[in-house]
Amino acid sequence: MADSESYSIEQPVERLNLRLRDLNRTLAALAAPAVFENLLFSLVFFVDTLIVGWLRNENFLAASALAGLAMFFINAPYIALAISTASIVSRSWGEGDRQTACRYAALSLTISFATAAGIAAVGYWLSEPIIRLLGASEAVLPAGSRYLKILMLSCVFGLPLFTSNSIHRSKGDVMRAMWISVLMNVVNLIASVVLAFGVGVPKMGFYGVAWGTVLARTTEAAVSVGALFSRRSIGLGWHHFLKPTQVMLHRLWYLAAPALAERLSNTFIYVLFMRLVAMLGTTALASHQLAVQMESFAYMPVWGLAVAATTLVGQAVGAQLEHIAEFAVRRMLAVSAVFMGILSIVFALWGPQLVRIFGATPQVLDGAGTALRIAGLELPFMAFTFIFIGALRGAGDTKSALYVGLVSTVIFRLGGTWLLAFYLGWGLAGVWTATAADWAVRAAALFFFFRTGVWKKLHQLEKARFRE
Repeated sequence: MADSESYSIEQPVERLNLRLRDLNRTLAALAAPAVFENLLFSLVFFVDTLIVGWLRNENFLAASALAGLAMFFINAPYIALAISTASIVSRSWGEGDRQTACRYAALSLTISFATAAGIAAVGYWLSEPIIRLLGASEAVLPAGSRYLKILMLSCVFGLPLFTSNSIHRSKGDVMRAMWISVLMNVVNLIASVVLAFGVGVPKMGFYGVAWGTVLARTTEAAVSVGALFSRRSIGLGWHHFLKPTQVMLHRLWYLAAPALAERLSNTFIYVLFMRLVAMLGTTALASHQLAVQMESFAYMPVWGLAVAATTLVGQAVGAQLEHIAEFAVRRMLAVSAVFMGILSIVFALWGPQLVRIFGATPQVLDGAGTALRIAGLELPFMAFTFIFIGALRGAGDTKSALYVGLVSTVIFRLGGTWLLAFYLGWGLAGVWTATAADWAVRAAALFFFFRTGVWKKLHQLEKARFRE
C-alpha cells in the first residue's frame, strides 16, 4: 500500500464538474447537502432552545441566550481561520494542487488545536465576569455563568471543528460534512433529553442541555478531523504537518485578518446590540431569543447556498473559469429569492403561531411572534448577503464583508435600534425593524462589490505576492 505522500502525488485531484451545461447538477450536488447540513446545524440550537423553553423558566432562556452570545465571540477567531483555509484550499483544489491544499489544511488544524485548550481554560475561569459583562441580571447570572462553564469544555475539540469541516466543504465533499452533522444532531438530541429530564440517569435540568452540547461537539470533531486522513477525503498525511513556512503563515493571516476583524467587530457590535435588547427587560430578551432561533432555522438553507458559493467560486477561480463562477452566483441568487420570498410571507402571516412550539410564557410568546413577523422583511436581503459573502470569500476577497458589515451594523443596527426601540418607544419591534434595515443595506453594498469584478483578479495577485 502506498504511503500518504506518494498517494498525494500519484492520485489525480477530483475537482468539481464546472462545465456550463452541467452547472445546475453541480450546484445541486453542492447545495443540497450543504443546505441539509446547515439545517441540521441550526437544529442543534433549535432543539436546545426548545428543551430549555419547556423547562418554563425565563431566566434559563435568558441565560442560554447570553451564554450563546459569549460562545459566538469565542468562536470568532476560529471561524476567521476556517474562512481563510477554505479560500486557499478550494482554489488550490481547483488548480489541481493537492499538496498545497493539504499543507494549508494541516497548518490550520495545528493552529486550531494548539490554541483551543488555552481558550477553554481562560473562558472557564472568566465565565461569571463574561456573563455579567453581557448584561445578565442578578437572577440570570448564576445559571448563565454555570451554563457557560460547561460549554467551555466543548472548545477543546469544538473550535478546531470549524477548520476541519471547512476543509471538507472546500474540497467539494459536502456529503461527508452533512453526515457528520447528522451524527452531531443525533448525539445532541439524545444526550440533551436524557440528561435534562433524567431519562435513566440523574436529572440535570437546564445544565443537562449544555452537557449534551459538549458530547455532541466532541463526537463531531473526532469524526470530522479523522476523516481528513482518509484517501476518500483530501488524503491528509502526517508529513503535511511538518515544516510550515513563514510564507504560509503570512498568506493565512493575509486572508484571515480581515475575516477576523469582521467577526470581532460584528461580535463586539452584536454584544452592544444585545445589551440594548437586555435593557428592554428579561421578557423582551427571552422573546428575542426565541425569534432568533426560529429565524435561524429558516435562513440556514440559504447559508448552505453560501457554503456552496465559496466552494464553487473558489474552485472555478482556481481553474480560471471566472465566468462560470459569476453565472453560478446569479443562479443561486434567483433560487434564494424565490425560497426566502415564500418564507417571508409565512413569517408575516403566521409568526405568532410558529413560536408557540417553544411552550414559553404567554408574554414571551407574544413578543417573539411580533418579532418574527417583522423578520419576514429581512429574509431575502439576508440571503443575498450570505451568498455574496460566500462567493467573494471563495475568490479570496475577505475585506469587502468587513467594510460593509462594520459601517452598516454601526449605523443601522445599533443606531437604528436606539432610535426606534428607545427614542421612539417601539420596544422589541424597533429592534427587529432596525435589523431588517441593516440586512437590506448590506445586500445592496455587497452587490456593488461583486458587480465590479475585482474579485476575478485576486487569486493570481495573491499567488504572486506569496510565492515560495
